[in-house]
Amino acid sequence: MSPRQADSAMGLAEFAAAARVLGALFYRAPDDTTVRPFLELIARGELASLWPAGEPGVLDATSTTMRAALVRPEAQQALKREHQRLFIGPDELPAPPWGSVYLEEEGTLFGETTEALQDFLAAEGVVLDSGQNEPEDHIGLLFWAAALLAEEGREAALRTLLADHLLSWSGPYLQALNDATTNGFYRGLVTLTRLTLAEARTLLALPAPASDA
Repeated sequence: MSPRQADSAMGLAEFAAAARVLGALFYRAPDDTTVRPFLELIARGELASLWPAGEPGVLDATSTTMRAALVRPEAQQALKREHQRLFIGPDELPAPPWGSVYLEEEGTLFGETTEALQDFLAAEGVVLDSGQNEPEDHIGLLFWAAALLAEEGREAALRTLLADHLLSWSGPYLQALNDATTNGFYRGLVTLTRLTLAEARTLLALPAPASDA
C-alpha cells in the first residue's frame, strides 16, 4: 500500500463522500433526487463549511458563485437547460465528458483507452451500471468508481484509477467545461472538482499529470 501524505486535510472517507457528490453532479440532471439535497445545501450557503478539499477563501468564493446561480429567478429551469446543453445534447457537446475524447488521437468514443479502463474495472470487480449504453469513461461514472474504491480502502486500485484513467485527461476536460459555460453553478463544479483532485493527489502521493503541465 502506498503511503498517504500527512499534509493532506482529506482522508479516504472524505474523498469518497466528495467523489459520490461529484459523480452525481456530473452524471445526473439537476432535478434528480440524488442531486437535489446537495443543491439545497448550496442554496443554504453551507458548501464552504462542509466540502473537504480546498482553502477556506476559495471555498467561500465558490460557494457564493454556485449559490447565486441557484437562488436567482428561474434558476432551476436555467440549470436544467445548461445541463442538457453541456451533457446531453441533441447538439454537439461543447465539452464532452468522456475520457477517450481527450486521450485518443482521433477523439473518438470507445477507443483503446476505454478498453483499458474496462479491463481495469473488470479486474477489480467494479461494475458501473448506469443503465445507459455509453462508455465507462464518463467523468461522473469514474468518480463513482473512485468513491467505491475509497470506501473499501483499496488504495492501490484507487491510485491506478485516478492516475491512469481520470487525471490523465481531467485537466483539459475541466478547462473545456469552464470555457463552455457562463453558469455559476457549473463553473463552481469545475472548481470543486479541481480542488478535490488536487487534494486526492496529495492524499495518495500521485504525481501531477502531464495534462496539468
